[in-house]
Formats: sequence, structure tokens, C-alpha cells
Amino acid sequence: MAKGTQQDPFELLRNMQQDSLDNAPGLPQEVEAAKLWSGVGFRIGDLMLVTPLDHVLEILPPPPVAPVPGVKSWLKGVANVRGTLITIVDLPEYYGKPPVFLDDRARMLIMNVPELNTGVLVNEVLGLRHFDEELERQDVSGVDDPVVAQLNGAFLRDNVLWGLFDMKSLAENVSFRHVAAGTAEKRSGERAAV
Repeated sequence: MAKGTQQDPFELLRNMQQDSLDNAPGLPQEVEAAKLWSGVGFRIGDLMLVTPLDHVLEILPPPPVAPVPGVKSWLKGVANVRGTLITIVDLPEYYGKPPVFLDDRARMLIMNVPELNTGVLVNEVLGLRHFDEELERQDVSGVDDPVVAQLNGAFLRDNVLWGLFDMKSLAENVSFRHVAAGTAEKRSGERAAV
């Protein structure tokens, strides 16, 4: 364009727009992200487990417990958690493992099961865990542990098997709901209490 001649402002804007479009980088291609499964990781004994987020209402340090007489040893008693009476179960002991040592790592997971106000003690909570369902899903048929009855498969990450623990299946288990001690347990508990 010669000096002194004016270009139409709209033409100038159209030229600037076209230059921008010609030199603009392309949009990134849409890539489908892997579908991640998320849950709460925890440990009982030497087993690493993960449970769906919607199976746990709350995670707390173990509260003071009032013992309940005449129950199995894995039912530790009841506790008042913000005005709600919660039954406390030692999950490792329920499965025949050593009971939870109440140290700084021990936690209580309050189960999200309607009409069952129960908290399970675990050795440690390991935070949120995310797994690629397609790449990391594993079968647990070769695992020899009583916990397997409540597992819906597992995930394998960095050579660590994370059992997919089903709290709702545990809550439906007859042996979990049958907490009264047998006659031999009552007698040994009475002797220990004397």
C-alpha cells in the first residue's frame, strides 16, 4: 500500500484475522484418558487393601471404647462419635490376624452401610489410591487368606497387590453380624476378667 493512502479499517481487521488464523497453532487432539478407579487404601496386617470411596463414611483415629461383655474378642466395644453410638470391630482380629496395635498409624473406618453403625479398626490408612481399571486389574484366586471372601478382585501396582475390599459384603456376612461369644469364649473372658 502506498504511503498516504488509507486502507479500509474493516479490510485491515479481516487481514489481521486471516494472518492470525494462518499462523495459529492447531488445537490439541482429543485423547481419551484412562478410566481411573479411586478408593481408600488401608492395611490390615501385611495386606494392602482398597475399598470404594462410597463404602466409607469417615476415617478417624480410634476413639475411646466402652467394652461390651459377652461378645467375640474382635468386637472391641462401642464408642460415642459425635452423638452416634458406633460398634468398634478390630478387622485384622476378625480375620484371625493379630489385633490392631493402637499407635499413631491405627485408624477407624466408619462403614457406609445403612442401619449398621460400625467402625472397623485397621493398622493404617494409606490415603486415596487411583488405579487404571483396564491395565492394573488382577485376579485373586491364588491368594490364600481369609480376607479373600470380601475381595472383588485386586489391582497390581509397582509389584504390590491391592485387594479390592467390599465393606458391604463384609456387613452382609453372617459371622460378622453374629457377635455373641460362644460358651468357651465367655468362660475364658470371665476367667480373664476375674
